[in-house]
Order: sequence, then structure tokens, then C-alpha cells
Amino acid sequence: MTTNQPTIEERLSRLETLFVNVGEKVAEHDETIKQHDGNIDVLVANIQLLTENVAAVSQRVDSLAQQAAIDRQAFNERMDRLAAEAAQDRQQAAIDRQEFRNSVNQILNYLRDRNGGSSPPQI
Repeated sequence: MTTNQPTIEERLSRLETLFVNVGEKVAEHDETIKQHDGNIDVLVANIQLLTENVAAVSQRVDSLAQQAAIDRQAFNERMDRLAAEAAQDRQQAAIDRQEFRNSVNQILNYLRDRNGGSSPPQI
């Protein structure tokens, strides 16, 4: 009975070739891993920078929100002051109109009395 089994030398040679191939693949994978490690380091640095930028933007937004609240309050206070001044001005205008009417009536009464109770002369 003839067996076609490889000899020990052939088997060792085949194993040696397989180990060489595995070694080459391991070396390739090591290089790929090193490249990925470099990429990861860059990504981590970018994430840190972005995190710092987000923190700065967040702080600026908070600052602007506080300033907006202060500005709104100042605006509302100014509007309230102006509304109060306008109300006082309207009230004073009504008083002035009434005083003017009274003055006109006094002048008319004076002229009527001067003319002996008749209406003032028409001009």
C-alpha cells in the first residue's frame, strides 16, 4: 500500500513557509496598528481642542445670555420711565389746556365787562 503522505522534510518546509507568512502578516498588522495609534492620537488631540472650543463657546453664550437679561431689564425700566413721563406730560397738557381755557374765559369776561355786558367786538 502506497501512501502519498509528505515526508517530514516537506512537512517542516511547509510549516516553515506558513510561519514566515504568519510573521509577515503580523509585521503588516503591527505597522497598521502603529498607523491607527497615530490616527487615534490625532483624533484625541482634535477632540480635546473641540472640547475646549465648546467650553469657550458655552461660556460666551452664558455671558451673552446674562448681558441680554441685563439689557432687557434696563430696556423695560427705561420704557416704564418713559411711559410714566408720557402720562405726566398728558396730565400736564390737560392741566395746561384747562388753564388756557380759563385764561381765555377770563379775557372774554373782562372784555364783556368792559363793553358793558355785551359781547366782545368782532375782529
